[in-house]
Amino acid sequence: MNCKSCLLSGTALLLVGLLALGLFTITAGHFLATENALSQADAIVVLGGDGGSFFRVQQGVALFNAGYAPVVVFSGGTLKDAGIACSSAQLSLEAAQELGLPSGAAIIANGAQSTYDEAVNICRLAQQHGWHGIIIVTDLFHTRRAARTFRTLLPDTAIYLSAAPDPNYDARRWWQTEEGLVAVFNEMIKLGFYWARYGIAPVG
Repeated sequence: MNCKSCLLSGTALLLVGLLALGLFTITAGHFLATENALSQADAIVVLGGDGGSFFRVQQGVALFNAGYAPVVVFSGGTLKDAGIACSSAQLSLEAAQELGLPSGAAIIANGAQSTYDEAVNICRLAQQHGWHGIIIVTDLFHTRRAARTFRTLLPDTAIYLSAAPDPNYDARRWWQTEEGLVAVFNEMIKLGFYWARYGIAPVG
C-alpha cells in the first residue's frame, strides 16, 4: 500500500470514528432514558444513590400525594464510607417525612449496595405483600438499567418508571456538564457489566 492509500485509509477511519462519536453523543442520553405511562400501583419504590439531593424522594412523595400508590418504599445501603452511621434509605425516609409523608405509608428496604441488590430486596417485599405493580423512582439516566433489572427479577410484576426531575442533567445535552459526562459514561459501563455479570441485556 502506497502513502497515498495509507492517507486515504487513515482519513476514512478518522471520519468513521468522528461519525460514531457524533452518533453516540446525540443518542446516548436518549438511549439511557426509558419511561412508560404511569398507572395505579401497589407501591412506589424510591431507589437509593441520589447523592443526597433527594430529587428522587421529592418525586416519590409527589407520586404518593397524587394517589398512585398507598405506600412508598425507600431503598438503599449503608453510608459507612461517607462517615454516616445510618443508611441512605433512612435518610430518604426522614426527608420524605419532612415533606409530609405519613410514617404509616413508608417502608424501609435496607442492605442494598447496587441496583441489582435493590431489585432482589423489592422482589422479596413484592412476594411478601402480594404486590402486582410497582413504580420505580430514579434518575433519568438510570431508568434503562433499573427497568431491565427489575423486569428481569420481577417478571410477573408490572414495572413502571418515573424519573425524578434533576436540574443538573439534560439528556439532550448531557456532554455539556461534568455531571452529565460522569452519569452517561458510568451508566454505559454499568450496563455492560450487568450484561456480563447477570445476563441482563440493555435491550429486550
